[in-house]
Amino acid sequence: MDAQIMKKTTSISAFHRMLDLPSPLHPLVSVIHLNEAKLVYGEIWQHFQGEFYSIALKRDVHCKITYGQKHYDFDKGIMSFMGPKRVHSLVPEQLENAKGIVLLFHPDLLGKHPLAGAIRSYSFFHYAVDEALHLSEKEESDITMLIEKIREESSRIDRHT
Repeated sequence: MDAQIMKKTTSISAFHRMLDLPSPLHPLVSVIHLNEAKLVYGEIWQHFQGEFYSIALKRDVHCKITYGQKHYDFDKGIMSFMGPKRVHSLVPEQLENAKGIVLLFHPDLLGKHPLAGAIRSYSFFHYAVDEALHLSEKEESDITMLIEKIREESSRIDRHT
C-alpha cells in the first residue's frame, strides 16, 4: 500500500480530531461515546492506521470496516477489538446515528506491566477475527460500567495520573 495514501493516526488526540472531538484529558487513554462524535469526512477514512488499541461496544452501527484483508462485521455482535498498527477503511456516512462507547488506549499506557507482553497474544486484536463478539445483557452492562469507570478515572488528572 502506498504510504502517502495511508493516514497514520499516531495519537489518541489525533483520532479525536478525526471525530471532531476535543483532545482527551489523558494522552494515553480515552473513552468516546459515538453519539458525540462527528466524523470529519474525507479520504482519511479510506486507509488509516491507529497506533493504539480499541475496544468498542456499539449499537445501531451498520457498516463494514475493512480491517487488514477482511471486513469486520459490525452488523452482528456488539463488541469489537482492534489492535495498533492495523490498517482500517470505512465509509463515514454509514456511522451516522451510531450509538455506543469506545475505549482507546495507547500501548505506552501498559508500560512494563505483564499485560503489555500478554496483550500481543490476544487473537481478537489481530486480523484473524472478522466478526464482532456477542454479549449477554449482563455482560454488556458490566463492560459498559467498567468502561465508564475508566472514563471517570481518566478525566481526573492529578499528580498520580
